[in-house]
Amino acid sequence: MIETSLPHRLQHLEMRILEVANGTEPGEGDRLREVVQTVLEMHRAALVRLLALIAQTGEPGQQIIHNAEQDDLVRSLLLLHGLHAQDLESRVGQALDQVRPFLHSQGADVELTAVAENAVRLRLLQAGGSYPATVQTLRAAIEEAICAAAPDVSHVEFVDGSCSRLPLPVLGERA
Repeated sequence: MIETSLPHRLQHLEMRILEVANGTEPGEGDRLREVVQTVLEMHRAALVRLLALIAQTGEPGQQIIHNAEQDDLVRSLLLLHGLHAQDLESRVGQALDQVRPFLHSQGADVELTAVAENAVRLRLLQAGGSYPATVQTLRAAIEEAICAAAPDVSHVEFVDGSCSRLPLPVLGERA
């Protein structure tokens, strides 16, 4: 089955791309990037057409699209092509809602303060008292939830200024 071997196949593909990109022939890497880009553009166009055909069926089609977006592989493909139905802020909000029960059990909460491009800024709120989870544990749980729901997020920053991944571009604060 292809899904079972997909991570291995993707790893193999990445290895081959690196081999060609580091090849001795001048321009080989550029030609490979052009081929891959063309294939990706063709796949995106086909997905756009497929989603439009499904959506034309009305409510049943919308349910099919919704169900498809719940599948990790399909969701990743839609995100790759910028076709996910939910915007980044909605997906991050859902991730935070999923991690909140754990945070609450540790006397903490999280607030989304800004979203821009593929970056989010958060405020971790902690109540006084002795709870077993450290700040790093809480942040790791938050990041894990965000990565699962929005793998296109490349930057996570907490308001206190400590970065979990990379520094953020300038973000507009939410009201």
